[in-house]
Amino acid sequence: MESRESPEKSPMRLVDVCPDLAGEMVALLRDSHPGDPIADSISSLPFHGICRNYVLTAPEGTPSPWVIELEREAETVFLLGVDPSRSVVTWVDVVDGRDPPAAMSRQS
Repeated sequence: MESRESPEKSPMRLVDVCPDLAGEMVALLRDSHPGDPIADSISSLPFHGICRNYVLTAPEGTPSPWVIELEREAETVFLLGVDPSRSVVTWVDVVDGRDPPAAMSRQS
């Protein structure tokens, strides 16, 4: 018997919920960290919601001991929490003045 997941159980992806945000993160990562595979992983990150103004791409409380700072013209735009393996972004802090909850609700 073949097992199938229903579409309702499939997590939404960050790129589906907020494509501009995801695209901007990829561009900045590729510019500041050439060859880093994290940039390629952004398109497959799940969207777990927003908690305390952080965009969650992993369940709340996932260990994130590393932080990547992404800048544009010497201004910090995003802080990315990265898991212990240094390969998965677990949260995004938008620090350039945009309001992540408002941006997400407009995309829905």
